[in-house]
Amino acid sequence: MAKTMDGTVIAAVEDVRTEDAQQLIRELTLELAALYEETDGSAGFRPEDVEVPRSAFIVARIDGYPVGCGALRPLDETTVEVKRMYTRPAFRRKGVAKAILAEMDRLALAFRYTRIKLQTGPKQPEAAALYERVGYRRTERFSGDWDEVLAYQKDLPAAPGQDR
Repeated sequence: MAKTMDGTVIAAVEDVRTEDAQQLIRELTLELAALYEETDGSAGFRPEDVEVPRSAFIVARIDGYPVGCGALRPLDETTVEVKRMYTRPAFRRKGVAKAILAEMDRLALAFRYTRIKLQTGPKQPEAAALYERVGYRRTERFSGDWDEVLAYQKDLPAAPGQDR
């Protein structure tokens, strides 16, 4: 695991089953359950979702301390979904989510995906604004049965010799 002592955000792939990863997921799940007044804030995510080929779980750290996470899970051969995006409250607006999303873009290209999708809720306007700032565009809901959802998509450049 990369470590700095200067406050730099380092986002890297880690095992979803580590204690740090599990704690970040628990915090996000509790936050979403409270925000949306639900009993389950998991949004359909299971650790197994990122234990398959061409998937990843990313933990962001500052000076070695876990400050955020995100997951990439395959939807089909060309499309991957962003899940479990979370930044601990004390570290928001410090570039954590951008670092995680940049690592996701890098990995999606390396895994030869041509599209990244994600969904967020209407009670998360900061998240929606961030996704739009980093190149996602609104699209139709692609999964789930929630009444209100904000769906986004980002198209990636095709690798040489890769069809779209």
